[in-house]
Amino acid sequence: MSSSPTYHSVPINDISTSPTLQQPIKRGRSMLAAVMLGICIISFVLQTELAQYVQRTTNYHKPYLILYVSHCCYVFMAPIQFIGELIVRYKSPNKNILELIKDTARECKLELEQSLEDLQQVRGQQHVSRFSFCIRTVIYIAALLTIPSYLWYVSVNLTSMANLTAIFNTGCFFAYLFSIMMLGDKLVMSKIAAVFLCIAGVFTMAFWPSPDSNNNNDQVSDGTGDGDDDNNKSYAASIFGIVVAAFAAATYGFYEVYYKKYAAPPRPSVLFANAVTTGIGITTFLLLWIPIPIFHWIGHETFEVPDLRTFTYMLGIASMSVVYNATFMCVIALVNPVFAAVGVMLTVPAVAITDVFVTGIMTPPSTIVGSILILIGFYILNRQVKAES
Repeated sequence: MSSSPTYHSVPINDISTSPTLQQPIKRGRSMLAAVMLGICIISFVLQTELAQYVQRTTNYHKPYLILYVSHCCYVFMAPIQFIGELIVRYKSPNKNILELIKDTARECKLELEQSLEDLQQVRGQQHVSRFSFCIRTVIYIAALLTIPSYLWYVSVNLTSMANLTAIFNTGCFFAYLFSIMMLGDKLVMSKIAAVFLCIAGVFTMAFWPSPDSNNNNDQVSDGTGDGDDDNNKSYAASIFGIVVAAFAAATYGFYEVYYKKYAAPPRPSVLFANAVTTGIGITTFLLLWIPIPIFHWIGHETFEVPDLRTFTYMLGIASMSVVYNATFMCVIALVNPVFAAVGVMLTVPAVAITDVFVTGIMTPPSTIVGSILILIGFYILNRQVKAES
């Protein structure tokens, strides 16, 4: 991954000046990325199960409003990150808490300024105002993230959660494609094999015919024209949902690579990644409410205040979305978009296993075969990433 300076896990100068220190640093980053990926998978599974539960128990189908609430909650990453920084720096119980807060704030400010300076230098915009550079970058990132996220919520009402989770995670293919186009990543056979194994697992899970679907089709079609019409409408809606989910996966893959190239400094920083997440929340709150009255006016999505129970579930979805997006961007910053995208595909078997415990229904053969293919693909990619680091 040496073809692009923005794709290095650590700055080039650091590698050349202190090679003996790089192996422990890289090993530490790999461990941190693995922990972040684990948190990312858990939060995605919880978010998916909550979204599925809401769709089955309420009639509140307002995808953009749910998205807006979720992304506004990203602003809470700032205090969460700061509390984490305080805990890390809290070594002496006798130290004044106010001094600790001031010192931590000053150190965080210096680290953010250094990361921002490095990012501007990499992008060749050292002479641009730091404030305008930040605003422009965060707005672009927030807008790009909104598109696939909205399409994901739309797809929830059009296809099954199993299909949606599987197809949406084919973003690894698009992340690899855009990495080659935008980051100068090289074509590596092991990566290609890993990506295609994962995609094969996804399509196995999404399109393997199951006995339940055949029985449902038989029940719907009772020999009358109305049954055939309903069956055709259901099939058309499912196909449209698959198309929407695939487009969401493509745009999310582009978002991952765009973030790595234009919003991730050359020296990976969890603090900076979560600062960007906070910026997305602020941008969403201040600007991305605009489509809500527009959608209401044209009748695309009429505004409706949710009841307390539904709003509570929305906050649950939002909290898991915050954790997922924050940890996912940290994984991208610490490793690379392809590893992050393929790693998140582990959510597919994770969701399937969770469904067994939640619903009590045994996992079908398609899910077992597809999950095995995904796990093999992730293992191959993980070995390749270790070989390159």
